[in-house]
Amino acid sequence: MPPHVVMSFRRLVWALASHRPAPLRHEGIHLLHAAPAACSDRSAPVFTRALAFGDRVALVDQHGHHTYKDLYHRSLCLSREICRLRECAGGDLQEERISFMCSNDVSYVVAQWASWMSGGIAVPLYRKHPQAELEYFIQDSRSSVVLAGQEYVELLSPVVRKLGVPLLPLTPTVYDGVAEEAGDGQLPERDWRDRGAMIIYTSGTTGRPKGVLSTHYNIRAVVTGLVHKWGWTKDDVILHVLPLHHVHGVVNKLLCPLWVGATCVMLPNFNAQLVWEKFLSSETPRINVFMAVPTIYTKLMDYYDKHFTQPHVQDFVRAVCEEKIRFCGDSAARRRGTHCLRKPTEGGLPLYPARGRKREGD
Repeated sequence: MPPHVVMSFRRLVWALASHRPAPLRHEGIHLLHAAPAACSDRSAPVFTRALAFGDRVALVDQHGHHTYKDLYHRSLCLSREICRLRECAGGDLQEERISFMCSNDVSYVVAQWASWMSGGIAVPLYRKHPQAELEYFIQDSRSSVVLAGQEYVELLSPVVRKLGVPLLPLTPTVYDGVAEEAGDGQLPERDWRDRGAMIIYTSGTTGRPKGVLSTHYNIRAVVTGLVHKWGWTKDDVILHVLPLHHVHGVVNKLLCPLWVGATCVMLPNFNAQLVWEKFLSSETPRINVFMAVPTIYTKLMDYYDKHFTQPHVQDFVRAVCEEKIRFCGDSAARRRGTHCLRKPTEGGLPLYPARGRKREGD
């Protein structure tokens, strides 16, 4: 890490340490299970709720701030490009698979929503998978088109050329386009319940990875269940650092906040220093929810042990973690032991269970 970066971050922590944060309060929580939506179908995807949240900030990433209205209209424009490419005048691809590779930013959400708006099944790809694995996912899912973020066009071009699948590069308007209503802004009426929504591939520990299909009804059931259990509200702000080709990163950390009109702050990848900066920053939107896996919590604690050595700084960091942020753990923590994840007397990260009292292993 460059010395000037370390020193500037240390000065930030020292400056903030003299101000003890106010306690975190959840007064009058109102879950938005029935927010006004453009679609009355109880299995409808998250994008059908977006216009109800209008100018609320949905995402913050390296490209800027993006409202729900921005996401909706950019996704609608992209969905029409997809349908034109597939020569689908009716605007419904009837569950054709749409693979896409995007960074952890607004392009991922737009590609996902556009896949659903066009009547397709979203198949997220991961940039770190080798070319042979990418070929397998695209071929096994029988994807009819592949969407590529600007930074992944070169990576995917030889793959799709070999498979004979069309590639649709995302345009700059996906990242920072002004939210303009695309025509009449209307989508065909659909029965979403039994429609396929997303295919996530397993890690392949017992053979080749297997594609697991979720319907829109499946996804809605999981999202609304998590929203209820974790008490999600439109005022929450989550910091997102997980990969977006697994359920945890896609459903728990992305679709849940977008379902209730909350804000998701997305980092391109996990960086312990940057995460701590986000935790301790007083800038808005201020982080108050964080979810991760044990490995990430361990790396955060390692950074804490190395850089937060002064007692008054530790007191400040502990106060922020306990009073300002809800940390949600992973079931693997029980198997590994949580001494490295929650050390309340040493200023560690408190992991909260969904219900009941805190105890070791939650």
